[in-house]
Amino acid sequence: MDKSLNQQTYDRCKKDIMTFALKPGEPVSAAKLAERYNVSRTPAREALVRLQSEGMVDIFPQSKSMISRINVTRARQEWFIRKTLEIAMTDAFFQNVTSADIKEMRAFAEKCERIGEQPRNHESSYEYLVNDNKFHAVTYRVAGETLAADIISSTMAHYSRIRLLVDLDNQNKDRTVADHEELIRLIEAGDKEGYRAALTTHLGRVIGDIEQMSIQAPELFDMG
Repeated sequence: MDKSLNQQTYDRCKKDIMTFALKPGEPVSAAKLAERYNVSRTPAREALVRLQSEGMVDIFPQSKSMISRINVTRARQEWFIRKTLEIAMTDAFFQNVTSADIKEMRAFAEKCERIGEQPRNHESSYEYLVNDNKFHAVTYRVAGETLAADIISSTMAHYSRIRLLVDLDNQNKDRTVADHEELIRLIEAGDKEGYRAALTTHLGRVIGDIEQMSIQAPELFDMG
């Protein structure tokens, strides 16, 4: 089997879950995905297994499979992992960061700002999320924490869907833009402790967002 086809099927299904084209609680199967993406059942089945390992699909043997609802407890745990790892990279990041790295972060921040000025829909919100992640991923690369980056990338399904819902709501875009600008300013100033404090505040905002989104769209959530 062509590995690239396996990856493409996984990527397409993951994006559909993240953008709610496949909705939380919706039944799913290898046959359904194979038909949806015009592939055989093998890459569809492998995609389901990978997505289950990342918490995006619930598989009940001999019963059914479904797109996972956003689990509030899991989302908080995912956030804790990201916050802990990313803040812990501060020392190494400041030791290694260059002007080119800052320029790259600014480019991603500006892309987020431009997207934020557009009408909100699932596609633009997904693009915003991707670029926001790239902004922070510069930190992981510069700090040399590739394993931590992999962990953050592969374990954030519930937390990231809340972030996308927040962006769709589009009430907090100015908050994120301001946070990115402040983080870049502190990096340029060499203010490591100021950066650490600002990053803690920036990452901590999602705790309030979890409560807000679960009230606004309870059908998408599992409150367990």
